[in-house]
Amino acid sequence: MLGEIITVQLAVVPDHGEDSFAVSSMPGNVMLCVTDGCGGLGSRRYDRLDHRTGAYLASRLAARAMLGWSEDCPAVPAEPQDGFYQLLDLQLEVEAVFDSFAKAHCQEETPSRIVGSMQRTLPTTLCTLLADERNRACSFIWAGDSRGYTLDADGLHQYTQDDVRGNPDALEGLFLDRPLSNFICAGQTPKLHMRRFPMPEKGMLLLMTDGVYNVISSPMELEMLLLDSLMHSADEERWRRKLEKTLSGIMQDDLTLICCPRGFADYQSMQAYYRPRYEQLKREFITPVRRRQNAQEAVRKYWQSYRTAYDRTEGAAYDQQDWRI
Repeated sequence: MLGEIITVQLAVVPDHGEDSFAVSSMPGNVMLCVTDGCGGLGSRRYDRLDHRTGAYLASRLAARAMLGWSEDCPAVPAEPQDGFYQLLDLQLEVEAVFDSFAKAHCQEETPSRIVGSMQRTLPTTLCTLLADERNRACSFIWAGDSRGYTLDADGLHQYTQDDVRGNPDALEGLFLDRPLSNFICAGQTPKLHMRRFPMPEKGMLLLMTDGVYNVISSPMELEMLLLDSLMHSADEERWRRKLEKTLSGIMQDDLTLICCPRGFADYQSMQAYYRPRYEQLKREFITPVRRRQNAQEAVRKYWQSYRTAYDRTEGAAYDQQDWRI
């Protein structure tokens, strides 16, 4: 049973945020999507489009493309070959949407001679979740560094691998400003990845743009933010507001977070389910690191233990229900 979807979206400059999202829900199925327009690559403004940046337009265009594609209620593929053809179909759909929009609205604009060689037309990242109750399966589809996670009794798990140069791990990436190696834009065929896995019996399905996780000091603290706010809220709406307040106090970039709980009868049963993990996380990771004033050597030491359960980017060997393409 998929629960109430929680969404937090904040912009550094109101009404000018370069993140977007899409939610499509039907009985037994859900499609969730977050997109993050690439502000540097897409900083060109289009006078005919209300002087909006390419990044602003691209994130909304990608979210709209996902809504259109998901109208046919695509099932989560059972085998990698099925996943390959599903990705091919989606790539063609996204390419057609972006190229058609660019041809209609972006052709007359002349890029600056200074930044023109670095610019892209309508660049954005994307991360989408398909959750299929009938087949008890989920898949994340992505391009760029917007991420998909689950959070269960064993902790936070990252399922998508960032498209950034050098392929740093989730902790190293917080200290290294690595450029994207892949994203969606007009004028080129998108390269999408898929990570398929069995739907958890209980837990949270999470999507977020880099404005969320990049402002947190470690993946351990990101899990703590999610669970601590959950434990200290009385219901879903107060939890959402607490997340929003906490993130607004530390944000450095536009951010979007979507959470879809699964398998809980009510909010109190979700709190009860996560309480043992919350106490374990504090005891084994958060308190020891904070006692050392978040010194980098302490963070890295505890990260090596934490990441064993955290990293699920590759899939399980020889398991037909758990794979990546």
